[in-house]
Amino acid sequence: MTTVLISGLGLIGSSLARIMKQSEVQPTILGNDPNDDTSQFLLGQGIIDERVTLLKAASRADIIVLAGPVSVIIDQLTQLAMADLKPGVLVTDVGSTKMQVMTAAQSLQQRQVAFMGGHPMAGSHQTGARAGREDLFDDATYFIVDGSQTAAQTAQFKACLKPAKPRWVNVSAEAHDGLVSEISHVPHVLAANLVNTADHQLKHDAVGLSAAAGGFKSTTRIAGADPTMWTAIMLSNSEAISSQLTTYMEQLKQIQAAIETHDSEKIYQFFAHAKTVRERLDQEGKRQ
Repeated sequence: MTTVLISGLGLIGSSLARIMKQSEVQPTILGNDPNDDTSQFLLGQGIIDERVTLLKAASRADIIVLAGPVSVIIDQLTQLAMADLKPGVLVTDVGSTKMQVMTAAQSLQQRQVAFMGGHPMAGSHQTGARAGREDLFDDATYFIVDGSQTAAQTAQFKACLKPAKPRWVNVSAEAHDGLVSEISHVPHVLAANLVNTADHQLKHDAVGLSAAAGGFKSTTRIAGADPTMWTAIMLSNSEAISSQLTTYMEQLKQIQAAIETHDSEKIYQFFAHAKTVRERLDQEGKRQ
């Protein structure tokens, strides 16, 4: 019987537990989370088999999944490097950035403990264990950053998540952080900025944000995500995010100049190019 210890039972961690329970592996799932309500809910639903603390239960696990914020994952890697672990255990994570995590994992690997970096490209503006879903990772990209894990350990982990049929993609930590900054981290900054700016500009308007229609709401949906998690992400991938924000500001200045000078051709090309790319993205999604 495979025993999986998941530390962090929010949206991602609880979804992992739900998926693993549907797999042929049928692992025993130990759950670690400081929130009593979260743990009791998951126990009551049979999503986890036992509530534990990370360090006390680590020696029982065949797979340890660190599913908290990146800052917490880094601290836990340091703690696990001094813990009593089962021979052949695989430690992995689901952190949204990988360079700092892989660096922190070196102390674990020096003990000949297998570590594999991971990041499922899935999420929701909803948070917490009750928002977890069995289908959250369905057909989603799941990045793997190779560490010291064996092929057999990778296969065992993939088997636990087979019901979701994720698209497994191997990538370096540096390439991962640059990519997710562009397609995930910076969009969250922009969405939050749209909401904050509109709120500031319209706070004295009698109608204000209550007039917001579907376009504004769908564009800014991700601004409703957990601020604690996103603060940790900003700090752990600050260089890539800052660089790409500079690029965004330069491009905004270009379209601003075109609007001010009534350059209809540049304005048209700005929207036409975006439309083409967005339609291509939709078509790729249908084929997958």
